[in-house]
Amino acid sequence: MNTIRVFEGLRSVASKSERELSTGSYSSVRATTRLQVVAQRKVAKKVKVVLTKKVENVGELGALQDVSVGYFRNYLEPAGLATYATETILEEIKAKEAVKEAARQKVKAEAQMLATALTTIGKFSIKKTSGDDKTKLFGSVTAQDIVDAVKLQTNQDLDKKTIEVPDIREAGTYPISVKLHPEVTATFQLLVVGVRA
Repeated sequence: MNTIRVFEGLRSVASKSERELSTGSYSSVRATTRLQVVAQRKVAKKVKVVLTKKVENVGELGALQDVSVGYFRNYLEPAGLATYATETILEEIKAKEAVKEAARQKVKAEAQMLATALTTIGKFSIKKTSGDDKTKLFGSVTAQDIVDAVKLQTNQDLDKKTIEVPDIREAGTYPISVKLHPEVTATFQLLVVGVRA
C-alpha cells in the first residue's frame, strides 16, 4: 500500500494510512523503507587529473590538468586517457619536476661555464683569402668558420645556428654573440685577417 503525504505549506502531514503503518496496526502490510531525498549540493566544475596518454588540445602524457567533471567522467576516464590526481600521483609529479629542474640547472651551469671561457679568451682569429690590399675578402666569414676557429682554440663545439654573425666581407675586428642557452649569451671579438692566395 502506498503512502500519501499531504503537504501544507512547508511541512508535510502524514496521512491516516501512514500513521497506521507507523504505529503498526496493519500487520499484513510489509514494512516499507523510506527513501530520503537530499538536495544535491553543487559539484565542483573542475577536477584535477593526470593524463595517461597525449590528448589533443588538453595536454601531454603525465601532465596535470584541470578539466571539467563531465569531460573527465564521460570521455577521459572511460577511454583510459586520464586518472584522478591523488596525493601520491601529485608527489610523483613533484619529484619528476624536481629532477627535470635539476637537469635544466645543470645545462644552464654548463652553458654559463662555456660563456665565461669564451669571454675570458675574448678574441678569436680567422684567416681568409683576400685581394692585393688585404682588406677586401674573397667571399665572407660564415658561422661555420667561427665554429671551426673556436674548436681549434678551445676544443669546444658550438652550434652554428646559435651564432649571430654580421655580414663580414672585409678584414677587421667584429663583435660576435653566441646564444648558448635561452638565458645565457656569450660575446667575444673576432679578428679577421686577410691573406693573399
